[in-house]
Amino acid sequence: MMMSLQRRGLLDKGEYFVVGVDIEQYENQNPMKYLKGLLKDEIEEDAKKAFQSYLGVVASPPIGFEDFATKVNKYMQLPPFNFPNPVSSFGGMKKVPAEGAYLYDAVHVYARALNECLINKEDPYDGRGMMKHIFGRTYFSAMGYMTYMDENGDAEGNYTLIFRQRVPEYPGRFGLYPVGVFQLPENRSALPNLKFLADIEWVGDGPPADEPVCGFHGKKCVMWKVAIFVSGVTAAVLLLALLVTYKNWAYEQELDSLLWKIDYKDIQINEHTPSTNANRVSKNVHPLIRASQVSLSSNVEGDFRYTTIFTTVGVYKGRMLAVKRFKKKSIDITRKMKKELKVMRDLRHDNLNPFVGACVEPPNIIIITEYCSRGSLRDILENEDVKLDNMFNASIIGDIVRGMTYLHESPLRSHGNLKSSNCLVDSRWVVRISDFGLHELKFGADTGDNEMDFEKQCEKLLWKAPEILRDPSSPTSGTQKGDIYSFGIILYEIISRKGPYGHISMTPSEIIKCVIRKDQEPPFRPKVAKLCGSFDCVIACMQECWTEQPENRPDFKTINAKLRPMRRGMKPNIFDNMLAMMEKYANNLEVLVDERTDQLNEEKRKTDALLYEMLPKYVADQLKRGHKVEAESFDSVTIYFSDIVGFTKMAAQCSPLEVVDFLNDLYTCFDSIIENYDVYKVETIGDAYMVVSGLPIPNGDKHAGEIASMALHLLEAIKMFPLRYKPDDTLMLRIGIHSGAVCAGVVGRKMPRYCLFGDTVNTASRMESTGSPLRVHCSESCKNLLEKLGGYVLEERGLVNIKGKGDMKTFWLTGQTDSYRKKKMQEPENPSKSTSNQSVTRSSLKQPNKLANSKSICRRLSLDSPKNL
Repeated sequence: MMMSLQRRGLLDKGEYFVVGVDIEQYENQNPMKYLKGLLKDEIEEDAKKAFQSYLGVVASPPIGFEDFATKVNKYMQLPPFNFPNPVSSFGGMKKVPAEGAYLYDAVHVYARALNECLINKEDPYDGRGMMKHIFGRTYFSAMGYMTYMDENGDAEGNYTLIFRQRVPEYPGRFGLYPVGVFQLPENRSALPNLKFLADIEWVGDGPPADEPVCGFHGKKCVMWKVAIFVSGVTAAVLLLALLVTYKNWAYEQELDSLLWKIDYKDIQINEHTPSTNANRVSKNVHPLIRASQVSLSSNVEGDFRYTTIFTTVGVYKGRMLAVKRFKKKSIDITRKMKKELKVMRDLRHDNLNPFVGACVEPPNIIIITEYCSRGSLRDILENEDVKLDNMFNASIIGDIVRGMTYLHESPLRSHGNLKSSNCLVDSRWVVRISDFGLHELKFGADTGDNEMDFEKQCEKLLWKAPEILRDPSSPTSGTQKGDIYSFGIILYEIISRKGPYGHISMTPSEIIKCVIRKDQEPPFRPKVAKLCGSFDCVIACMQECWTEQPENRPDFKTINAKLRPMRRGMKPNIFDNMLAMMEKYANNLEVLVDERTDQLNEEKRKTDALLYEMLPKYVADQLKRGHKVEAESFDSVTIYFSDIVGFTKMAAQCSPLEVVDFLNDLYTCFDSIIENYDVYKVETIGDAYMVVSGLPIPNGDKHAGEIASMALHLLEAIKMFPLRYKPDDTLMLRIGIHSGAVCAGVVGRKMPRYCLFGDTVNTASRMESTGSPLRVHCSESCKNLLEKLGGYVLEERGLVNIKGKGDMKTFWLTGQTDSYRKKKMQEPENPSKSTSNQSVTRSSLKQPNKLANSKSICRRLSLDSPKNL
């Protein structure tokens, strides 16, 4: 009744007051129970206001009733009752009801009357005579106070006046406490006197009038005024009834219309949306989804605008929305579920993620909400590339407080699963709270937690309040005080950026066990001692939010007031504040892009350098542009072949790793030498080493001189080359060179190779195989070019039978003339390399330390090349 009067507004101005009489005994141990509704655990706010207009008359609580109960329990065990008390040995007693005291009083009053009757020698069997000794007298009741028996034989009760007052231990809570007692006057026929024990806080200026202005029967007002008033009231009542009826009808129509229902066929869902692999983007996917996926897959590392897409999305009516699936065998659309879905559809706030609709046709049971492109608050806090200053933090916290304030005042009343991963951030950096409501729809659904790792399940509970964790039967909708606790944990996440409990060496399950414990003092909470540079008001508010007693936690309106100093200095206009935040974000992003661009350019330079070592620069550039490299003929080039005499025997005497180390040392030395000549290393196969000059960019007749000088250089270097595993042995290098026409081109798509084809290649190989150790075997064509260039000493070998060629006249290249060497020493050094040789030399298994040693050896043995670079 009081709640109904409060909701109707009849108690707001203090014009009405309720006086109630309770026949039950007043319990001074539990004064708050009178304000709780039926089957309610908490006192509603409306009840606190309503009972300020209520006075209760109750039977006074007994005084010293414990002593009486103790004696009753004691005498019940003695004859003649002999009623055993099994728990008496443990100090336990059976509860004695108030009726026991009344029975004791009846026997006591009768015994006193009988005693007086016997003293006065009156007949004890005379009932009228006995009543004279009982009526009109007082007696001390077992309830602890004096009681008067009137002339009718009725015992006048003792009554107490109770009123709403604050609980002394909890100033924020209320109960009904005694404010006055009724005392019997000396003149027993008069009404009892009322003695006040405390002041009464009346609503308004004082107690209400004892009767209406026109009297209880309306006789004090003019009749026509009453008629007008009655007519107006009647019309208003009829109009109100009509409006209520229409509103109820419209409400029922809206419930039955199922505006929230969405046909699954109208949604285009891509099940692979959360993936970051661009190859999964199908051509059949809607352009909105495909654009999002391509942006994500082509994202440069550190660009967090796209790295926070971790949910399934779908397109509905041209809008990209977030899709959440549920596994449920069937759904019964009850009226309660319809009301909940309508409430969700009607909830609209800037800081709540809007509910768009749902599909409830098994097996396609999904909830559709707005899509927030920047992911969740937890994703942003874990991304070290996102710099959050005080303005960002204040804006994020303010958005959460505003959203939760609205949610707590809505019909949903609470969230129940508030955590940083349920605080989404849209493209305008506005925080939107999600995953609230729809508890009827979610009830009984398979969320996949059973298949999840136990620690992962515990991790989802790190934001839950301890009282909810201790009670497995707590409602899924949660409580407002539980949401306050969760907000405190989120505050810690925002300020520390170290997760809900910081960087501690405890698993989620161990954290949950510590939070649930009641005997731990102080209660287990995140460590705030290391939160330096934070607002004091934020830390104080955080600690108040996660206090152990739920009733001591503030509400969100109080939190908003406590955090007001954090927003001091911020622009009052939300758009100006947003522009300021975006300007800082843009500046930070610009620096980040510059750093990433520099890193990208450096990596590109390294990649190009590696590619130019594998292929000629001209060929590599063509392949990079996607052009086809056509095979090309060269009229005159010089090819170099060499191998190690006795390599097969040497390899058989060494381990595979030793062979690899030996070849790496040898070719590192060779590579460092050929870098000084206009040559291109074609390949190395085992101990065979192949080099060419005159391609891919022709150099006239100089290719013969480049190869000849390089061969002499390598021959001198091999004589002093140290063998790591056989220091007493000397390497025997056999070299063959030949000049002629070849065809060159790229072979293959994967690991493409630049290969040479033609009879010149075979002839050069035969020059090497028919040569002698530590000598350069030269063909006649190459000898003619060297004589044309001048400066080289050749010795005729004679006719040599060449396989496939017959007898060929060949020569030994023995060195360079002194005049030629002196001429080259007088030429100025050219620090630049030729175009054909730039960054194209390849080496096998390069190691920096070995390369340095090999270069030092080669510099000691260096001959004057015809092209000093």
